[in-house]
Amino acid sequence: RQEFAAVSRALDERFGRNAILREEKDLVNGVPPAQRNAFEAMQERLMVLQKTVRMESSDNIVSERRQRAVGRGCGFEMNGL
Repeated sequence: RQEFAAVSRALDERFGRNAILREEKDLVNGVPPAQRNAFEAMQERLMVLQKTVRMESSDNIVSERRQRAVGRGCGFEMNGL
């Protein structure tokens, strides 16, 4: 997980946030000519990697929000019951 997240951050830093996910056509122009074929071959896998990292991040945020909501609810008392 940490390695995927690190690769995803590196891709964002190198090409711009979500550039891989947006499938920008000129990304290959930012890669040295000697590495272009390898980059093009890996682009689909890099997209899957970033989607996975984004989904996990979203899931973590939702989970944290639920935990906070439950934590706030623990102090709630129902009067009259």
